[in-house]
Amino acid sequence: MRLGFQQDDFKVGIVIISGSCCIPGMAPLDEQARRVVEQAVSETGVAAQVKVMPVTTAYMGGAPREVMARLIKDFNESNRVGLPAILINGKAVSYGIPEIEAIKSAVLQAVEAKKV
Repeated sequence: MRLGFQQDDFKVGIVIISGSCCIPGMAPLDEQARRVVEQAVSETGVAAQVKVMPVTTAYMGGAPREVMARLIKDFNESNRVGLPAILINGKAVSYGIPEIEAIKSAVLQAVEAKKV
C-alpha cells in the first residue's frame, strides 16, 4: 500500500565514485559497479538518479569527508583502493565492487528513510 505517495516522491540519488579518471585500468570495475547498481534499481522498481563522479571531484568536496577519509585510510593501511565507492543519498554503502543484494537493500532503506 502506497498511502498516496508517488514513486517520484522518493527518488533516490546514487553516486558511483570512479577511479578510472586517474587509473584507466579501473574502467572495467566502474562498469561492473554501474551494471550492479542499474540492476538493483531495476529489480527494486525505485525511481533513482545514478551519476558517476570522478574520484578527483569527490576528493575536492564532491563527496562527504568521511568517505574520502575511509578511502585514504584503506589505501594507506592496505595499499588497496576501495573504488568504485557507492553512495546512496550521500551515505556510503559500498567500497569496491558492490553486491547486488546489498545495493537493493540500501536502495529500499533510502526510500523508507525518505517516507519518515
